[in-house]
Order: sequence, then C-alpha cells, then structure tokens
Amino acid sequence: MNSIWIDVKESSEKQLDSNIKREIVVVGGGIAGFLTAFRLAESGKKVTLIEAETLFSGVTHNTTAHIEALQDLIYSELIATSFENAKLFFDSQQDAISEYEKLVAKYNIDCNFKKVDSCLYAESEDSFLENEFQALKDIGSNAEYLHSPTILGRTVLGAIRLPNQAMFEPIKFLSSLPQNFEIIENNRVLDINFNKRIVYTSNAEIQAGKLVIATNFPIINFPGWYFLKMYKSTSYAISIDKSSDINGMYQSDPENGLTFRNYKDKLIVGGLDHRTGRDDKIGKFDRLYENGKKLTENGDSTHSWSTNDCITFDNLPYIGYYSKKSKDVFVISGFNKWGMANAMIGSMLISDMINGIENKYEKLFSPQRKKHGYLSMFKNMLCTMKNLLIVPILPPFKSSKSLKNDEGAIVFHKGLKKAVYRDAEGNLHICRAFCAHLGCQLNFNCNSKTWDCPCHGSRFDIDGNIICAPTVKDIKP
Repeated sequence: MNSIWIDVKESSEKQLDSNIKREIVVVGGGIAGFLTAFRLAESGKKVTLIEAETLFSGVTHNTTAHIEALQDLIYSELIATSFENAKLFFDSQQDAISEYEKLVAKYNIDCNFKKVDSCLYAESEDSFLENEFQALKDIGSNAEYLHSPTILGRTVLGAIRLPNQAMFEPIKFLSSLPQNFEIIENNRVLDINFNKRIVYTSNAEIQAGKLVIATNFPIINFPGWYFLKMYKSTSYAISIDKSSDINGMYQSDPENGLTFRNYKDKLIVGGLDHRTGRDDKIGKFDRLYENGKKLTENGDSTHSWSTNDCITFDNLPYIGYYSKKSKDVFVISGFNKWGMANAMIGSMLISDMINGIENKYEKLFSPQRKKHGYLSMFKNMLCTMKNLLIVPILPPFKSSKSLKNDEGAIVFHKGLKKAVYRDAEGNLHICRAFCAHLGCQLNFNCNSKTWDCPCHGSRFDIDGNIICAPTVKDIKP
C-alpha cells in the first residue's frame, strides 16, 4: 500500500549521536509537530524537531488532506452543551484555513491549494442533517441547506454546503516552508523525564527547556492519562485515475462515512472507519473503489492506504499543557480525523502559549477541561480492560499450520501464543502476540496487513516493526 502523497520526496536531515541540550524540543515530525516547530522558530525561538523515522512519514502522509470546518455532525453535538464552544470551534477551523492561505501566498508555495465548497449529504434520512444545519446557522456560519440536490451524479435527500473550505498537497506544502529550525530524524523517543525535561531517545538524551509532544497518540502514559481519554480509529483511502472534476469536497452521512475530493486527474475516496483493532472485515479498498469508479471514466485504482487517527470523547482536540502540573510540557493530539485544520490551529495555540500570548482557544482545547465525555470514557475503559485482562488468557482457536496463504491471526506456534502471518508464498512472519505498549492482545487487519492493538491503537507491520504510537517498542520475537 502506498499513499498518493508518498511520491513527494521526503526530507533527510542529521541524526543524533550524542547527548545535547536545547531550548525547545518538539517530538513528532508530522504536520502538527512540523508546523509548531516552524511557528515557534518564526517567533524567534530556538527549536529542535525530533522524529522517530523521517519527516511526514506517519499519519501525515496518509491523510486525504481536507482542510475544512464542516466535520461530520460535530456542531449539533457541541451546541447541545455549549453554544460558545460550538462557535469557537467553528471559528478555529476557519482561522486555520485562512492561515494556510496566507502561508501559501507568503512563500509562493506550489501545493495545489484550492478553495472549494464542502458538502455533507444524506441519502437515507436527513433529520440529523437538519439539526446540524440549524446549529451551523445559530453560530453564524454561512452554510446553506439544499433540499433533494444532485450530489455526485445522484439525487439525495438533503445536503449542507459550506463555501470557502480548502484542499491541498500536504507534503509539498510542508516541504516548502522555511526550515529555520534543527531537525533530527531516525531517533525514536523512548521515554521522557517530565520533572527534569530529559528526552531519552534510541541513540542519546536531550535536555530540553520546554517540550511539545506531537506524536499522534501521546507516547507517555503518566502524567496525562491520554490512554484513557482517547482511542484510535482506522480509516482507508484510495485514488482512482481518469476522474472528472467533482467541484468540491464531499462527505456522506455517518452511516456510510465516505469522503470524496479530486487531486489533479484523480479522485480520492476515503472512509469506512472503525475502531482500530476491532474490525477484520476484508474488502475495504474494493468497497471504496466501487463507490468511486462511477465518477471516473473507467478509472483504475492507483494508490491505496490506511491511517490511524486519535478520537476524543467530546469531539475536541487536546492542545495545551500535557498535564496540570507540567507547565513546560505541551501536547497536540486528538484531531478526530480532521488533522489538517486542527494541526494548524494547534501550532498557533502552542506557539502563543510558549510565547506568553493570550489565545482565545486555549480554554476550549485544554487537555485539563472538565467535560471529556465521561460515560463514553467509562465504556471505553471497560472494553479496554476486557482486551487487556480477559482476552490475553484465552487460548487461540488456530495453530500456525492452519493458516492459509495471505492470512494472519493470533495462533499457537510451537506451543506458544503468537501473532503469525503466512504470506502469499507461504512463509511465516512470527511476532509477539501482545502490544508492547500496555500488553493488550493484538488483532490482524486483513486490509492493511498490519497487527493492530484494540486498546490504544498501536500498529505494527507483519514483521513487528512499529507503524504508529503510542507504543515505542516493536513486537519482534
């Protein structure tokens, strides 16, 4: 599997081979970490960005790159508890779009940045859509409701249209920004001493004045307790060539959960989300292709990829102090699948906080806010405990000998429970059966050919190498 953005050349900078001391250290070389380092450097700070692999090689290169404020049904949910929060969140996403536009113009960046309309449409039942539109209208947006419109070649019950949203090429955009800060790649952060602000990496240590953790899912469990406050969701995407111009970005109702946008002569179709590690239905990419091919001229699938996003229980990101007592350690996480806008607004907020500048979004996104969706959090904790304590002691139903080619499962192998994948040639790839993060039993994702943790969403390839956090260790035997 390859993302459509992977063709863009990635950066390659120096590695760390001795202990160092730095003013500000940003951990994580994705869009959130990179933009934060860039913005802090622009403000005059000396910044070091450290990345476990290469820049933009994680979730950032697996995005569909929608930059928009229209995000599923978030406003009807937010406004039910706080009108102010609903309006603030909408304003933050619009501010992010404006900031992208300013940076593209300022640095003359050729990244196919384009302002377009965004549409959220319903095919089977539209009452939820009307509630969402009413919330958008109440907070002062310029959204429009369309009755029985023709969307993507077919008539649907209703749609919300929001103008002046945006799409772009994320890797080209990031690669074109001035890199006026230190970049250290291929150094995975393994642990952090919060009191002394020492970052322990695979090769050396960094003494930091201030720290920003921007690793998708925060890699440090205590303090913060983010493993209880979020979960991971996997989604899939493909690109199809010979596409016509669909004139905008589209989201189907949550039941179908599909997104559509153009990229040059291709159509990008994304969606089919599920809780990471808790869905083994095959054929995700085939379903995306079936939904997208009718919008092309007998196009073929050119790229397919999957990604792993952090979901919070109140629909708002965590941006601010890592914990109540960690005033020199910050976090950016929990983008709820809308990372392009939230990464930008997160970089702006963290930069302001470090520079002592008041920011109207600080309270809204604070990780220490009181409303976290406690009922959902409790249900999530029970489900996690099942996968952490009960499932691991249950015996497997299969042995490695029973696996078919191109099949993976938790099985008995030489008398021990193992994660085993038999490839197309019949070779076995054997890993530990438990996540290296907190020990939950892994599940095999037959679509992406990965080992996924159903508790906190760590992912590993078939040979046990880390794909994404919160784990900092692999599962090689």
